[in-house]
Amino acid sequence: MYCLQINIQPTAAMTFRILPGSILNIATYPFVPPTTLSGFLRRLGMMYAGLEIPETRVNNDKPPFYALPQRYCALGAYPVKGTLSAVHRTYRKGMREFNHDAFSRIYQDGDKANFQLHTWEYFIAQELVAYVVSDSTHGLENFQKLVDYGCKLGKEGFAIISQVSEIIELHQETSAKYPSTIVPMETLLQNNQFVSGCDIYNLYRYKWSANNNLRAEEEGFLDNQETKVEGFIPFVTAYFTKDTGNPPTLEYVTDREEINIPVSLVNLLRGEIYV
Repeated sequence: MYCLQINIQPTAAMTFRILPGSILNIATYPFVPPTTLSGFLRRLGMMYAGLEIPETRVNNDKPPFYALPQRYCALGAYPVKGTLSAVHRTYRKGMREFNHDAFSRIYQDGDKANFQLHTWEYFIAQELVAYVVSDSTHGLENFQKLVDYGCKLGKEGFAIISQVSEIIELHQETSAKYPSTIVPMETLLQNNQFVSGCDIYNLYRYKWSANNNLRAEEEGFLDNQETKVEGFIPFVTAYFTKDTGNPPTLEYVTDREEINIPVSLVNLLRGEIYV
């Protein structure tokens, strides 16, 4: 398996809304969810190709999906170790109705209707590191083209790609390490890894369509072709934010230095296992 490490520079506070949740209490994940990262990178690919970024719409309108093709598995983005990151809670005006999507739009038009006071969380991070993995090196070089491109990221926020690594070869092994990403909670339970020091979140992954085969390297990435996704499937994840001296023993793909990606996460996001 092969990996790209992508450094992301946020330009402001961000919100990645935790769902399900109260309409009056907007809570955020302290990381960029995999599906959010996938859509962000896909939009940057469309920008590089000189295409207009599609606007967001409420789900009732059945909008098309624009994400990375299934062969590129986006694993989320996380605060770089040793840098500043925190969740800040405050109050602000926000939407009054569930179908009010002004805050999620990429292109803002000044719509200020139906506002009310919310408790709102912001994720503040000095720098993020993201991971994209693939079974093949073919096409991974296209991500280098996204350096210095930026776009809206999440419900609130904006970020720029500052660096994309060379292609990194990963090796599969079972070891006791802290994962570089989130890890499916079911994986910890099935392996009797009842460890402390992790936070638990509900998340969502793509439900990939059965007919999702793309041939060309740039197809479904550097074009405006819709991604064949049928919807979302919920799952529960663990996120380790600190070293408690008791890392979980799991099956990883790793560079044997700093990158430790749970195999179960890759399989889950690809739709190859169900937990």
